[in-house]
Amino acid sequence: MEGKISPSLLALDHLEHLDLSGNDLTGPSGRLPEFLGSLKNLKYLDLSGIPFYGGLPPQFGNLSRLQYLDLSNSILREGTNSTDLSWLTRLPSIQYLNLNQVNLSTVVDWPHIINMLPSLRVLRLSYCSLASANQSLPHLNLTNLEELDASCNSFDHPMVTSWFWNITSLRYLYLDATSMYGQFPDALGDMTSLQVLDLSDNDNNDEKYRIMTTDLKNLCNLEVLNLQLALLYGDIAELLPRCSPNKLQELDLYWNQLTGMLPRWIGQLTSLAVLNLGQNNITGSLPISVGQLTGLQTLDLSCNNLNGHVPYEIGMLSNLTNLNLNGNKLDGVITEEHLVSARSLKYIDLSYNALKIEISSDWQPPFRLDTAYFASCQMGPLFPSWLKWHVNIINLDISSAGIADKLPQWFFDAFSNVRIMDISNNQLNETLPTDMGSMSLEELYLRSNQLTGQIPTLPPDISFLDLSNNFLSGPLPSAVGSTNLDTLSLFSNRLTGHIPESFCKYQQLSVLDLSNNFLEGEPPLCLKVMDYVALSNNSLSGKFPSFLQNSTNVFFLDLSWNKFSGRLPIWIGSLTSLRFIRLSHNMFFGSIPMNITNLSCLQYMDLNNNTISGSLQIYLSNEGCYHGAIPRTPHLNSVSTVFKGQELNYGSIYRVLDTSMMSIDLSSNNLTGEIPEEIVFHDGLVNLNLSRNHLSGVVPNKIGEMQTLESLDLSRNMLSGEIPASLSNLTFLSYLDLSYNNLTGRIPSGSQLDTLYAEYPSMYIGNTSLCGHPLQNNCSGEGHAPKQGGLGRTEERHGIQFFYLGLRCGFVVGTWMAFGVLMFKRSWRIACF
Repeated sequence: MEGKISPSLLALDHLEHLDLSGNDLTGPSGRLPEFLGSLKNLKYLDLSGIPFYGGLPPQFGNLSRLQYLDLSNSILREGTNSTDLSWLTRLPSIQYLNLNQVNLSTVVDWPHIINMLPSLRVLRLSYCSLASANQSLPHLNLTNLEELDASCNSFDHPMVTSWFWNITSLRYLYLDATSMYGQFPDALGDMTSLQVLDLSDNDNNDEKYRIMTTDLKNLCNLEVLNLQLALLYGDIAELLPRCSPNKLQELDLYWNQLTGMLPRWIGQLTSLAVLNLGQNNITGSLPISVGQLTGLQTLDLSCNNLNGHVPYEIGMLSNLTNLNLNGNKLDGVITEEHLVSARSLKYIDLSYNALKIEISSDWQPPFRLDTAYFASCQMGPLFPSWLKWHVNIINLDISSAGIADKLPQWFFDAFSNVRIMDISNNQLNETLPTDMGSMSLEELYLRSNQLTGQIPTLPPDISFLDLSNNFLSGPLPSAVGSTNLDTLSLFSNRLTGHIPESFCKYQQLSVLDLSNNFLEGEPPLCLKVMDYVALSNNSLSGKFPSFLQNSTNVFFLDLSWNKFSGRLPIWIGSLTSLRFIRLSHNMFFGSIPMNITNLSCLQYMDLNNNTISGSLQIYLSNEGCYHGAIPRTPHLNSVSTVFKGQELNYGSIYRVLDTSMMSIDLSSNNLTGEIPEEIVFHDGLVNLNLSRNHLSGVVPNKIGEMQTLESLDLSRNMLSGEIPASLSNLTFLSYLDLSYNNLTGRIPSGSQLDTLYAEYPSMYIGNTSLCGHPLQNNCSGEGHAPKQGGLGRTEERHGIQFFYLGLRCGFVVGTWMAFGVLMFKRSWRIACF
């Protein structure tokens, strides 16, 4: 319903129960109506979920007969608030009070006010911006309180100082996401009525936030214990409640720092339906007694250090729907016996163990999986045919499974409902079937196999396609119906032809990686890619791709090793999200546009091996740049750069982008002029390569202020003057090349430079006027011949000048001799002409 709450309700003199929750009845004012405080016979008032804002009216304190009050808000920002809750003390009969998402940040004495409500049974104060719960209460009146929900507040103080631990009547206690830390209070052991205890999501990397485990052996009524992401530490065996009979139904200790081994008596927790101990440091083997947990529905022991075999007894769990043993050190063989009685199984994850799956191709399982993850489990060499019975499967991962086979004929019929499929890092061979267009696939990973042939028509709902690192050939597939494509990764294949115009239909394309193929021609002008463009190592041509002008959010651009030419466009400065740009080994010319300084987020720039000219006026800085979340796209092509004198592979691009590292490579171009002093302000610069240009002037005197610099290459330029003494201050510098310049004077002293010279003895070669240690050329006298190995740069240039002079003289003399002969011998002239 829409509108407002009408004052005509006041005519209902005997109204006791009023529930208007979940409607849009805020009215023009948007505030809680004060006149409701005049309905003095009300016992029940529920206005929850109505998006009111502003203060809670103190007139509600007139509802002295009220037993149930729910004013919880449906919005977190600009919702209702209160600076004074003293009106609650006039509600002596209140049993249920829900103020969830009401801003109470300025109410300091809220525990004292709540303590004056002795009839209260349920109190819910979640998301109330409460800042503390460590107030002292001399006398506790809340003897009837059964449920307390103070979750999602920022108490940020030791757990033991909270006021509510002495409420022994509590049955439900929710303190998740409250940032409390430290040891459990001893009083927790006396709260024997507790049925639900939730202290989850109190995660923080600060050491003080760790919670030490405590003895819960007296909490025999516990049905739900949730300490997920609470940074709990201690021995798992000492934490588990060991009551008989045991009522525990859900035990969630996911992502803590628990150690120790699973006790053999864990099978005594016969009421367990959920056991989640994933992401801990639990060691040892999986106890056989797990098979006694016959009511278990979810078993998650993922990402621990469990070893040994998976016991056959796990197959006795007929109610098990979710089994997750991912990321351990389990070994041995999984057979039909492990799964023979698991009639309810829907989800299985055995990935990243040393397991071998040996299940007969004829075996028909008694269950139907919807999710199956077997990454890094040995299932080959033949394709696991027993999977064909799981026709309802939606998620399938059999990557790195040692499969050296072709895709079976039944594959695309049996898996027609699969949405996410990963069969990468195997040895799948032969071609992809032509009927992929009938599949429901949304994400398909087939990278690093041995697939051949052409790429068939894509499934209509595909959004992520990774066929990289195969032997696929022929043209790129035309975009037919798959306009939802978000990521297309086809690098390292043998694809030929042009990028088709139909790719312009992919209006949602975020990632396009076509590098390391044989593509040619110009990319379509209408192409649109939002985040990641990798077209390197092809034969693409034309000017700088103009489709990028509309890709203002692109953060990665690699056009290297192609045949692109022309000037860099001025609008490149509008790509303000760029963090990585590589244009090396093309035919770009002209100067670098001045507005490239607008790229304040740029961390990596590589323009080497072009014919870029002009002066070096580059000043990049990632200061003031908000590095928002980078779109996470797994398995993108790796990135390498010439660093420390050799080409190094960084692996994933995210290893570069996740750091503040900056790298500039403008080597092998035609840059002229001086190196600007401003270049020393690149605070995060790690690699600077300006070699093989025509730079002149001196090395910037303050270059020693670039404290993060690890690799500096200024070789083969025309730099002059002395080597700045500050260069010896670069303690992280591990590669230096100043060879073949016109540098003069004494080499700066310093252990760092001596160490570099010992590793790279050619770093000063070609500078004949340098002297001093570690060279043999002594600075004390004049006229000493250079002692460095090889020709100096100056001698080399004199030799070249004499060569060209001789060439010219020889050309003139030879030409005149020929013309002289022809001039004086008539028979030769007739023969020639």
